[in-house]
Amino acid sequence: MCLAKSLHCINHNILLAKLEFYRITGVTHRLIKSYLQGRYQSVDLDNYSPNPCSQWGEVTSGVLQGSILGPLLFLLYINNLPQITNVNSKFVLFADDTSVIITNPDPLNFRTNHNKIHK
Repeated sequence: MCLAKSLHCINHNILLAKLEFYRITGVTHRLIKSYLQGRYQSVDLDNYSPNPCSQWGEVTSGVLQGSILGPLLFLLYINNLPQITNVNSKFVLFADDTSVIITNPDPLNFRTNHNKIHK
């Protein structure tokens, strides 16, 4: 299982709720919230369309890549991921890289466990 472009997949509302769960509140929470919310983006279509740019849309997921906060916020976001695993699988977390290791000597059970993770 691969979490491609994982820093782009972070839902801001879920992240902010997790920060509160970890007791990151008050000024620190408001600062991180202001860092995440109120950002907009558009796509420059250049020569591919009669309109040079798409409409502006609010960014509701992801953290800025290349920032110091990005990897830290990602780790807080996925911190409880290993707790949802079953006996035959193991999550390995390192920075913004996540691997799932599934072991089972029975091929049928292996396939069942694999399919549960991918749903």
